[in-house]
Order: sequence, then C-alpha cells, then structure tokens
Amino acid sequence: MARTLWLDAYDYAVALLRSGEDPWLQPDSIGIFCDEAIKLLGADYLLLALAPLLERYLREAGEDGEARAEALDEAVGEGELLETIGRAMTALAVSSGVAKVVPVLPGPAVIGGDDTDALDIASMALGDILRAVAPIQSGIVGLDEADEAGLEETGSLFRIAEHAGCAIMLLGQAEHESATYCFPAATDVSPLGKAGCQTLGSQCFSGDAMPDPMAEQVRVQIPTDTPPEFVLERLGSLRSTEA
Repeated sequence: MARTLWLDAYDYAVALLRSGEDPWLQPDSIGIFCDEAIKLLGADYLLLALAPLLERYLREAGEDGEARAEALDEAVGEGELLETIGRAMTALAVSSGVAKVVPVLPGPAVIGGDDTDALDIASMALGDILRAVAPIQSGIVGLDEADEAGLEETGSLFRIAEHAGCAIMLLGQAEHESATYCFPAATDVSPLGKAGCQTLGSQCFSGDAMPDPMAEQVRVQIPTDTPPEFVLERLGSLRSTEA
C-alpha cells in the first residue's frame, strides 16, 4: 500500500524551477509551473499557495490586522486581483495536472490577525476570492487557518465551497465538521487529524521521522534548500507504508 502525499512545496518548487521568481507574476503560466512541479516531485497532490499573490497587495498595510484586511478588500473591489486569479485558474484548467493541484487560501486570521472587525472583513474578501477559484478548481480547495478565532469566521467560506461542489482541505486543524481533510499544524510530526491526515513538518523532513502507521494522507512540507536527490528519496520512503 502507499500513502497519499500532499506536497507543501511551493517555495521549494519556485526556488528550483523558477530561480526564486514568483510564478504569480505570470499567472498565465501557473499551469505550466504546476505541471513541472508535479512531474518533478511525483506529487499525488500539489498545494498551490495563493498567499504570495495576496501579500503583494498587503505590503503597504504593514502588520496592522485591520489595515491588511481592508487592503485585501480594496484589492478585491478594484478587480485586478480577481482578474489575475481568474487568468491563473484558466491556465490551470487546461494543464495536464489540474486534478492534482489544490489551491490554498490563507484563512481570515492570516490576513487580519486577532482583530474581530478585521477577521470579518478578511472573511468577506476571501469569499470573493474563493468564488474566483472554485468554478475552475471544483475538486479540492485548501484553507490555511490554525487560529480558532479565525476559524470561527470561515463559515461562509465552507458554504461557498459546498455550493461550488468543492471539498475543503483544512490546514492547521485536526478536526472540523465541514472539512473533508484536516491536517494539523506541526513543525515536526503532527497528531492524526480527520480522515487519517497527518503533517510532516519542514523541521523533520531532512531526518528519518516517519508518519503514523495509521496515516493515509500525509502533508509534507519540503524545505526550500533541500537537495533534489534527497527530496525524491525521502518522498519515496514517506509514500510507502512498509515497515
């Protein structure tokens, strides 16, 4: 038997395949980038982080949660951000690896911190972004939200995904009634989450730590500076359930 590996390898793939240049700068080529990463790593699923794109619109807001949430809301309203996402999703839709790509949205607290008003604003803006992603990527969509207060503001996001026929893969949590897969947060090896999900954190990737024998779905965080030969060998060992 073999485990299913969900590769959290955006930064690694960017460094190796694009010499550090953010693929979101060329949204029409996102499909090509994902195809190359999937082929390189033999990914069962490849997590495509939207956070690097969104953060470009939040830089001037600094660290203030409400300012960041309002900046995201403004970016959504101006249209350029949603147009960029739409172009990327269209390119992804015609790529050979589309079924293996999981777009991952940051959760409300990633944007707005612990400010209640900011969480509400961020949740509404993320809903519009999810609507731009879901019609194209109608299989699985990821949501990265380890904060409990942020998680409380995600109800509308789960409803949008359900309406679009998308399953939600939730990062940072062990359980959620509306999520199909739940991968707990970890710097090393996490506890088991819903649906036999476990996270192998970046700090233990270079070692010999292995997932729980009961883990069927393993999220693997690949450090940016890991040698390619070691990555392939390590992924092979992680995929196998043999002792």
